[in-house]
Amino acid sequence: MKRYTGSEMVEPGLYFNPRQLSFKSVDEEGPLPGSTDEVYRRVPILVLLVVGPILGLAYAVFLPFIGFAIVTWLLGVKAGQLAGGAARGAVRVLRPGWEPSMAFLSRSTPTKTKREAPDEWAEDVRKKLDPPGHDAT
Repeated sequence: MKRYTGSEMVEPGLYFNPRQLSFKSVDEEGPLPGSTDEVYRRVPILVLLVVGPILGLAYAVFLPFIGFAIVTWLLGVKAGQLAGGAARGAVRVLRPGWEPSMAFLSRSTPTKTKREAPDEWAEDVRKKLDPPGHDAT
């Protein structure tokens, strides 16, 4: 197969780009798409007629195996996520409840705080809002 580069004038036919694994059909004589760095090979029609059905057969034969492989891979990923979650949970349970930011410098019981004096303003307002003889329930 002859080697062609992008933007080179070619005759009508089917051209294969091995770097991108893509086919380009040229219907009329003209330039190939892409830059001069891209390489194309012309595919003879006879080769295409022989290889096409073989590739279709390989696809049809291996499609179920591809499906099983994808399902197995998905189940493996989910099992890994489950095992990772279980391992994190086990480590969380087994880890001691040590908090280095908490300091218990005195072992005595906490002192009781004095009760605050009643707020006189709040009491006056309460008396004004609740007139005598009115039950506040």
